[in-house]
Amino acid sequence: EKTPLFNLYPSSLWVFVPWWLNSYKKSFVIYHKSIDMQLYRAIYFDIEKASPLATGSQKKQFVKIVLKANLYFDNINFYKYLPQTNCKQCGFNNCLNFLKKMRTDERLEPEVCPQLSVNMAYAFNIALNAHKVIPEIELMQLPIPGKPGLIEINMPDENSPLLISGNSELTQLVLSAIFTTTIKPFYVLFLDTRGDTVDMAVIHKTFTAEGIKNGIENSRLLNMVGHREMVIPGFAGSLEEEIKQVTGWNVNIGPLCCGELPLYFGEDWVRP
Repeated sequence: EKTPLFNLYPSSLWVFVPWWLNSYKKSFVIYHKSIDMQLYRAIYFDIEKASPLATGSQKKQFVKIVLKANLYFDNINFYKYLPQTNCKQCGFNNCLNFLKKMRTDERLEPEVCPQLSVNMAYAFNIALNAHKVIPEIELMQLPIPGKPGLIEINMPDENSPLLISGNSELTQLVLSAIFTTTIKPFYVLFLDTRGDTVDMAVIHKTFTAEGIKNGIENSRLLNMVGHREMVIPGFAGSLEEEIKQVTGWNVNIGPLCCGELPLYFGEDWVRP
């Protein structure tokens, strides 16, 4: 009980599952408390292989489960991007009911709302299907560092926004998947967080204001952009004021889940 599950199993394990539960549902969520971090986290897993074992009249089986990283799709705040006028032109009494139906019925498309522009409806489609756009990521036991530094997406210019993130290889993979859905240009600065994902980097203090300052100074950003604005991940929101003071840049707090980026940039998220 004193050892977090994350430290025990890098990607998969075998557990006993009652036969009736396995036949009823093919995916599950485990919530556990990490003693080290004092945080509650969700571990998602799907049944990959089952071996039924008969014991008398009672059926038993052990099931191999593959642990999945939590990409925070459930944290996407769709509602704040809707018009919220409750005009009923979509056929629902209010925007909230429209959203609930849209999230559970793929046949209902955002374009049904007459107040959503073409680009905004497209952004909704991407965010609603972020779990399909972004590849499944297995839970890893140790951080996997990617290359830190500045990258350019879609030929940015001096007016293009700057996104800040960490150099987790998995984070870079997830962001790359989202960027394939738009021709909007970006600068992305990957800080050296020792491979920690942003949620863990903030806890372990590898995502810092000083790190952002050093990253900006060590890149060519100061000569490449005509503004002093950055977007930091939602998990780093508590560092907003410190980052402003240390860097002298204006700081905008982005979403927790990168699948929300299309909605965050809204009209600018142009289809390829």
